Amino acid sequence: MAAEDSKQTKDAVEATDSTPGVVDMKVTTKKSVGFYIRSARSFLTGVEDKETGTKKEPVCILNISGLGDAINTAVAAATAVEAEGIGAIMKIETSYPEMTSSGGARGCARIKIVVYHKGDHK
Repeated sequence: MAAEDSKQTKDAVEATDSTPGVVDMKVTTKKSVGFYIRSARSFLTGVEDKETGTKKEPVCILNISGLGDAINTAVAAATAVEAEGIGAIMKIETSYPEMTSSGGARGCARIKIVVYHKGDHK
């Protein structure tokens, strides 16, 4: 199960190398809400791979972002980890960036939720 969670987590997230302990999780509508809740939980609690025995340490800050219809999924993942007592929502940022496509530019709603590991915020 942990190996599967680790693989799923890699699929869901793009880590930022510039800041250690900070991970950006970009949420889409292609996967279920439960998938993103499990991924967020794995990032904030740490995961141990059963096959190799390697342990991934929990992250300090998890940035969850979603565009358009994925906003609901991003909010659900953030509130789930807060309700479980794993993390604390520190900041919610909304915007309406212009998305360019072949037909032109149009706006699209975006949300970014910053979740701190429960023991790390002050």
